[in-house]
Amino acid sequence: MAITSLITAVAGFVTTIIHYANHNMVLGAVTLVLLIVSMVTGIMDIRKQNKNGGIDYSKVQPGVLGHGIAGIVLALGIIMCIIANVR
Repeated sequence: MAITSLITAVAGFVTTIIHYANHNMVLGAVTLVLLIVSMVTGIMDIRKQNKNGGIDYSKVQPGVLGHGIAGIVLALGIIMCIIANVR
């Protein structure tokens, strides 16, 4: 689950940049799905680690990293969509 979260977050970030360049609606939907999948798999990994004694932050945690990337990109994407639709 952890590496899936990170991979889908990076894929969502790349598709977000391409979507902003050409404003393709299908690519926007793909981006949204990738980022939501990353958020959900990241949450699942975090919950699994909490049940097994907690998260060890001294190591790189791909689930936490993917969850964070997806959350930030999703929030910025929502803000940019609102700005684009207001003008």
